[in-house]
Amino acid sequence: MNWQTELNNSFLWLISALCCVSAGLLLAGWLLKQTEFGLRFWHITRPCWQKSHKTKTLGLLLLLIFLILLEVRISVLNTFFYNGLYKSLQDKAVEAFWFFAGINALLVVVKIIHSIINYFLTQSFEIKWLEKLNGEMLNRWLQNKNYYLLQYEKTLPDNIDQRIEQDATAFVSGTVEVVRGVINSIVATIEFTIILWGLSGLLTLFGVDIPKGVVFFIYLFIIFATALSVWIGRPLIRLNFNKEKLQGDYRYSLIRVRDNAESIAFYSGESREQRNLTAKFDYIIANRWKIVRKMLGLDGFNTGVTQVAMILPLMLQAPRFFAGQATLGDMHQTVQSFNRLMRALSFFRLFYEEFTLYQARLNRLYGFFTTLDKLDQMPVNAPYPCSRGFVLKDVGVEDASGQILLKNINIELQAGDSLLIQGASGTGKTTLLKALAGIYPFETFGVAERACLEQPLFLPQRPYVPQGSLREAICYPNLVVTDEQLKAAMQQCCLSKYVDSLDFDTDWQATLSPGELQRVAFVRILLAKPELIFLDETTSALDEPTEAILYQTIRSRLPNSIIISVGHRCTLQQFHNKRINLSERESYCCMNCR
Repeated sequence: MNWQTELNNSFLWLISALCCVSAGLLLAGWLLKQTEFGLRFWHITRPCWQKSHKTKTLGLLLLLIFLILLEVRISVLNTFFYNGLYKSLQDKAVEAFWFFAGINALLVVVKIIHSIINYFLTQSFEIKWLEKLNGEMLNRWLQNKNYYLLQYEKTLPDNIDQRIEQDATAFVSGTVEVVRGVINSIVATIEFTIILWGLSGLLTLFGVDIPKGVVFFIYLFIIFATALSVWIGRPLIRLNFNKEKLQGDYRYSLIRVRDNAESIAFYSGESREQRNLTAKFDYIIANRWKIVRKMLGLDGFNTGVTQVAMILPLMLQAPRFFAGQATLGDMHQTVQSFNRLMRALSFFRLFYEEFTLYQARLNRLYGFFTTLDKLDQMPVNAPYPCSRGFVLKDVGVEDASGQILLKNINIELQAGDSLLIQGASGTGKTTLLKALAGIYPFETFGVAERACLEQPLFLPQRPYVPQGSLREAICYPNLVVTDEQLKAAMQQCCLSKYVDSLDFDTDWQATLSPGELQRVAFVRILLAKPELIFLDETTSALDEPTEAILYQTIRSRLPNSIIISVGHRCTLQQFHNKRINLSERESYCCMNCR
């Protein structure tokens, strides 16, 4: 082998290597799909692949593989050029020295250009993949109210925000890094084994002559080091999985303190919260010490192997050099090839810690998707059949274990009617409202009918307002109104002091008081003009005069709307013409309030 032959054969080598690697990846992918790891990986990536532009994706993948192969080829040529450079030094050939120095300088320029193009294309691939994966996760999480139903799952995936944001990003970049490393390692192993095979001669160990013994010795050394490293680092898989989970739990607890700061301050619960947060942080520290103890052995072993690798090839080739069978250039090429071969064969050993994190993230994402798959298989609440008004006939609800919570509920409401549902705490008032809204996750039975209306409006006790301006908060999720309509509704609902702050961007959920948030809910009623309104203790934070103003306003502005309210106050009865008390009997029928 010489540098001219290697340089002339480079293009043909790149094309044939690209074909072989592509075929190898297809075979490896098929084999991986037969394993648990492969099935989980495919479960996560399949939606992205199905929704991608397959021709462009395959083209970009082939280009990325080509760049990996080009990097290996440049490294191979680099060893031959340095061989010539050092041989010219030994021979004191001035012209040859400057020739090879120029070629190596040119190769540096090629490496720089290759590095820039490779970085740009790799980042482009990762960004496009992340966009699709994030879109799929958000879509699956938000559709069919899965984000709400997840809280009823016994095996609730922990830290959903972390899975969507951190785990997805790390999974994409980790996959690219693993595949790139495997391809690079396999191709480099083949290429540099061939080079070492040509450079090595007879190796004598303990009086035994071994042809090409340098190559066999290097392989045994690296395989032994890799196997021992895997054995030392195996417990890190579980420890790193726990690390991600415990950090997410701690972060979530901190967020809860921030979101409930006012309540904690009133209770003077700082010491209790500090104990709780300290306990969760202690779990993180304990797990981290376990990782440190395992990493002491792994890092120490890896450092030792790396240091030995710096001197080992020279020691193995020294007898041939002193015997005049190898040149100074051959010695330098041996060191370069050995180090590159060792890096290739040691890829998994050196990458083991990162791979444990990668596997932990893959398992977390798989758990996220399988939980959503389970929710998607749940029966979807059928739409209400059309009828006049709003009718419930012998309706009941069950809990997760199948026990009946409510039964024999009979309601018949016409346009303009208003129903008040009352009862002691825990009798199922909000549960019934959830069932009527179609978001109750367990079994319901009976007949429910309503007029063929647009989407009814359901308002909880603490209305939600999104991030953004006050205008966006009030018009959530998709109300389209004029400034005049918006300001008029705010004045009617006792929010006049905020009419000049409609475009002010802040955290309105934290800025507005509970009573003001409930007034925002009534503004939405006036703007949306729904024909069916469900109110779940929506005036619990209001004084009675304001409550009266708001109910009278919606009754006068929306005289034909049906209102169904849940509440404890007796003052609510004057705004409703029908009432049900869930505490009084097993069969529930409407009673006239007037």
